[in-house]
Amino acid sequence: MAIDRRQMIFGAAAGLATGQLPAYTAPVAGPLYLTAAKADGSFKAMLLDKETETLWTLTLPGRGHGGAFNPVNTDCVIFSRRPGAFAVVVHRRSGQILHSLTPPDGRHFYGHGCYSADGRILYTTENDYDAEKGVIGLWNAANGYARIAEFDSYGIGPHDIALMPGGRFLAVANGGIATHPDTGRQKLNIPEMQPSLALVDANDGTRHTSLRLPSQLHKLSIRHLAVNNAGVIFAAMQYEGAADELPPLVARICDGRTHLLRAPGAIQSAMRNYCGSVAFGRSGGVIAVSCPRGGLVTFWNEDGTFAGSTAIKDGCGVAPATAAGEFILTGASGRIAVHSVKTGPAVGGKSVTGTMWDNHLVASKA
Repeated sequence: MAIDRRQMIFGAAAGLATGQLPAYTAPVAGPLYLTAAKADGSFKAMLLDKETETLWTLTLPGRGHGGAFNPVNTDCVIFSRRPGAFAVVVHRRSGQILHSLTPPDGRHFYGHGCYSADGRILYTTENDYDAEKGVIGLWNAANGYARIAEFDSYGIGPHDIALMPGGRFLAVANGGIATHPDTGRQKLNIPEMQPSLALVDANDGTRHTSLRLPSQLHKLSIRHLAVNNAGVIFAAMQYEGAADELPPLVARICDGRTHLLRAPGAIQSAMRNYCGSVAFGRSGGVIAVSCPRGGLVTFWNEDGTFAGSTAIKDGCGVAPATAAGEFILTGASGRIAVHSVKTGPAVGGKSVTGTMWDNHLVASKA
């Protein structure tokens, strides 16, 4: 009797729920912040504490991008930038490398991933480049990060991925842009691109729903996601159309409905059709969206209303600070700033000489 591959990989994933797990140590007090950078002429992963002091620095084999914290133990992971072929699992206390991940043949990482709610599975966004489709890789974080399965992402170019509250569904930002490692970062299908936001069952890989933008906005690539405890999703987008067109660049998704958001006229223009990172604040009621090409970070209320902006040169990394309504912002110039949405100007910060912060700053839950 032939074995159905879909049943086989779903069975492997489901088997984790009943398998024996190692004893986990208590989470490190935080919040902590994981980021990639270029420092001393090489690519690094760095962990910062809540005062933005560096706890450890790790040299990477190439440029890093996004990261993730295991919610139940001391693992964290930094992913290579697209089209990268490495991810490094690190002990967040010591900075010791625990595992190095390599995608299977015919796949490369897109730079992001997330853990299941119980920490047993790491999900990674990947490109099946010969088939020109996106996939989600599943890695057994409870047993040496062995590759156990992959799911369809139900789109092309899955970039960011986030676990929804309750842990049942994965939100996947399918940017819609086809690439192939033979042509590096060249975008191969701009006239035909079809971005989407898919909700995928984290247990069996079936598609719950898929949301698409209006046809006239098919060049608006959905790139990065933030989700709050109420299940509200904010998406940060990048426009692949004409520079003089100014489409909305931020989307609010709630209860299956997508609301496209625009900043006031001058700010919308200054965003330069490109958003880099997105993060909810600690309370879940305010959102930061960075626009590095425009040298600013915009802020939005959970209901979708615009809440202001601040300037930071080449600023892309955004993460919640310890206080509600405050964010840590990082820039390629080495700048780290703390910004309060309530008071407006930055209330603190510093510049780290010789360091160029990369795109993302990922915060632990605690």
